[in-house]
Amino acid sequence: MFLLIKAIVSAFTIILITTVAKKTSLLGGLVAIMPFNIILSLIWLDFENKDNLMLTGFLKAAIIGVIPTVLFLIIVFYLLNKQTRLSLSLIIGICFLGTFAFLQYKLLKTF
Repeated sequence: MFLLIKAIVSAFTIILITTVAKKTSLLGGLVAIMPFNIILSLIWLDFENKDNLMLTGFLKAAIIGVIPTVLFLIIVFYLLNKQTRLSLSLIIGICFLGTFAFLQYKLLKTF
């Protein structure tokens, strides 16, 4: 039951973002970049575990993940601006995101 509630709430946020973006891309983009997924994840994790150490570890990883995410957004924006198809732009962006996140993870893991 809890899994179903999580799925419905998560789907609702996606519907909200796309509905707002259809009206105004600026507001849609701003709403999309807001940390709704992080907030929801924190709520779900706290509800299931009540472990502040795990929550702080999750937030630390989320903060570190901002760098590859920004790189992904810049790459996809650039490619779309150059009239590259969305599917190809996303594939390239995800490849860069995955590679950079992996390298970042390996680098940080050594410290």
